[in-house]
Amino acid sequence: MRQADDHLDGLARRLTPRDARGRAVMLAPVTEGAGASTIAAQLARRAAHVSGRPAWLYDLDFQSNTQAGRARLNGQAYAGELSGMKFWREEPDGAGRLAMRRCADAPIFISEFQRQPGAVRRLTFHGARDYWHQARLVGGLVILDAPYNSAALTALAPDMDGVILVADASASRRSAADKLASRIEEAGGRVLGVVVNRAPGP
Repeated sequence: MRQADDHLDGLARRLTPRDARGRAVMLAPVTEGAGASTIAAQLARRAAHVSGRPAWLYDLDFQSNTQAGRARLNGQAYAGELSGMKFWREEPDGAGRLAMRRCADAPIFISEFQRQPGAVRRLTFHGARDYWHQARLVGGLVILDAPYNSAALTALAPDMDGVILVADASASRRSAADKLASRIEEAGGRVLGVVVNRAPGP
């Protein structure tokens, strides 16, 4: 575990800038179950630890809200809309909202999409460069946790400082990572590299 923390500390230091404006990155799983959500949550913790600034973790699985379900959240819920802007569209309009709440034990804000059961008939993601500009001003590192094969990957990747692929060492093939990288780059995104999860130690 110590070695994994050291690797994530190094990644967090490279991603977290020293000036006032933060960075926004997306974590994208190469295969289903690659562990991108776990890496995203750990990276948020390490980024907050090494930088002393809040990390903002957006869970793009608006149906399951896995990150909010795993974390112990407390305190006031903040609107996920920034200056009236959104990076998603729900139908009918106003049927759901994105809330950001702070972790009880770390300066990390985690998103949760809230709606009444059956209220949202359709949900889509769209580019929102100004939204992510605002998010960078409030968080040292803004992390997007994208579900496997989500439409959010190509919709939001162009607005990010970069995308980090997460591959499962026991299941992923290089060709799958190459295909995903090509898909992201064709959409206008920038792939920063690959984190190999569950890799055996030295």
